[in-house]
Amino acid sequence: MLRFAKMSDKVSKLLDNTIWVCFLALAILTPLIFFSGNIEIFEVPKMHFVYFVSTIILFSTLIKSALQGKFLVPKSLPLFIFFIFLILQTLSTFFSIDKFTSISGYPSRLNGGLLSQFAYLAIFYAGLINLNFEKTKKLLIAAVLSALFVSLWGIAGHFGKDPSCLVLADQLTSDCWQEEFNPKLRIFSTLGQPNWLASYLVLILPFAITFAMIFEKKVLKNFFAAVAVILFVALVMTTSRAGILGIFLGIASLAVFAGRESIRENFKVARIILLGFLAAILIFGGFLFSRIGEIISGDRISDAGNQTSQQFQTQPPQQPKGTESGEIRLIVWQGAIEAFKKKPVLGFGPETFAYSYYLYRPLSHNQTTEWNFFYNKAHNEFLNYLATVGSVGTFFYVAFLASVVFVLFIRQRQVESEKKILIAAGLGSIAGYQTTIFFGFSTVAAQTTMFLAIAAILSLRNQNYFEIQIKEKLRPRFAQVIFLLGLIVLSFPLRLYFADLSWAKAKELEPVNTAKSLSAYQTAASLSPFYNPFIESDFAYRQAVYANVLEDKSQADKYVKEADKMAQKIDKSAQYNLIVKRRIANTYLLLAKVDPNFEQKALDSGQDLVKLAATDPQSYLTLAKIQVGIGQKEKAQETLSLALLLKPDYLEAQELFGQLTIED
Repeated sequence: MLRFAKMSDKVSKLLDNTIWVCFLALAILTPLIFFSGNIEIFEVPKMHFVYFVSTIILFSTLIKSALQGKFLVPKSLPLFIFFIFLILQTLSTFFSIDKFTSISGYPSRLNGGLLSQFAYLAIFYAGLINLNFEKTKKLLIAAVLSALFVSLWGIAGHFGKDPSCLVLADQLTSDCWQEEFNPKLRIFSTLGQPNWLASYLVLILPFAITFAMIFEKKVLKNFFAAVAVILFVALVMTTSRAGILGIFLGIASLAVFAGRESIRENFKVARIILLGFLAAILIFGGFLFSRIGEIISGDRISDAGNQTSQQFQTQPPQQPKGTESGEIRLIVWQGAIEAFKKKPVLGFGPETFAYSYYLYRPLSHNQTTEWNFFYNKAHNEFLNYLATVGSVGTFFYVAFLASVVFVLFIRQRQVESEKKILIAAGLGSIAGYQTTIFFGFSTVAAQTTMFLAIAAILSLRNQNYFEIQIKEKLRPRFAQVIFLLGLIVLSFPLRLYFADLSWAKAKELEPVNTAKSLSAYQTAASLSPFYNPFIESDFAYRQAVYANVLEDKSQADKYVKEADKMAQKIDKSAQYNLIVKRRIANTYLLLAKVDPNFEQKALDSGQDLVKLAATDPQSYLTLAKIQVGIGQKEKAQETLSLALLLKPDYLEAQELFGQLTIED
């Protein structure tokens, strides 16, 4: 037993170091990660990284607890409420209209799905056990320094030297992006979208200001003051109106909770920071002011990247002016409220807004310049929760945030000045961040940082725990079982990641080599730890494409049968998934060209689209194309008339209608 005790101490120290390195990795690396080899460049690789690291943190913590003879459960009100929220989200997933999306999240986002919430719970739980005052300071400093790097990266893009272009296109320029995502106008750095960068910076800035206040050495004070100003410069360069509103409320909250005495003691450094902020607005705020003016005038200068993360290209097209983004948000919010009214208790299921919105999409959306954008978020974090997890889930998410504020407010009165200012920064950070995502939505880097920050600030004071004792002779067995279980669980994020890589590779190969593309799709489907209707629908579609170009009829029939078999399975598992349904409709249209027996299935699939998105003209155009493809030209004209009734200036529908009229 003495030998086991010595080995246990060594392993525990190793695990402690592993956990600490993982926490630092989450704080520093998560915002920096992006990779063009994934299905989406920014959010997807970040989320897979968080899955992997949070799994290591959780199981390292549990193994350490087993070796030390007791499992610890923090006596934390916020942890308890977030756990209830997660139970309710799981219950909502059980009744979800698309279980895959509810579990994994929307494929190009992932954040908000059940898996991501489990990852955040693991980070939060392990943080409350493993962090202390010294580690909290170091972790928050690491987060601030990472934000500094992110900001400098983005600022370089504003001046025409975006390092992302060097990584993605081997050119140190800002011209590798599409014009509507021009970082010279609105920077996005390694986060992928200006508003996403803004929400992340709003979360970090109060801590940068705080470190300028709490360090006594002049060099450190000046350094963190400079960092705060650089972060603010980057925030201004995003021209995010929600971000500016969020940081002003965040700084105001920081000032209120820090107290007059703290402000008075640090008046000199606070004045330097505020003067830096003012200079940043005066020098770089021109475009920001023009965007604020849009709200008043109703005119709109291009709102870069409102819906999707950036895509890069060599020759960007010119984009016309569009509908003011605030006007579009109000329309989307209206749809979110209508969706909530239909399922007010548990909602349509986590992250299913991409489908529930189109069931109740307002007609007015067709009159905007973003009428054909696909909205997978409500662009309001709280309305998004209402539509997806209902009033019960939303109540407990808000209760979680309120409990964090309440506990920090109480603890601030019980700690010394340095901890008091850090708690004030935490309160300011939460207030600013939640304000920002009230007009947007949470993303991987910001949400991960939020849970790290909350766990860290709550750990400024020693935690109390419920202890579950383990008999000494059972400790090695418990540790071994947890280790093996950890390896099994760790295989899931790895398989998810490599499935995503294969999926992206398959898409890349589509125009080059269909056979290799199909092989990559097969690999992606096999690697995925659970059935992925998005991969399967793309796979089925490519098989239908291949069947249309094959000259060997027996070979073509083989691919036709396989595509049909897959499409039927997908159709049953993703009945409300509009994106997948569109793919299936196009698959059957192609199959009908090879075998007319599939004409009815193609028609049924097209009619399903109209049911799932009755106010979206694109659904009617797809149905009309299917009707034309199977020879029902008169019905296609009727369908196109409905599309043009919804959107009279729908050019593609007008052109097809004109062609059919001429043929008649």
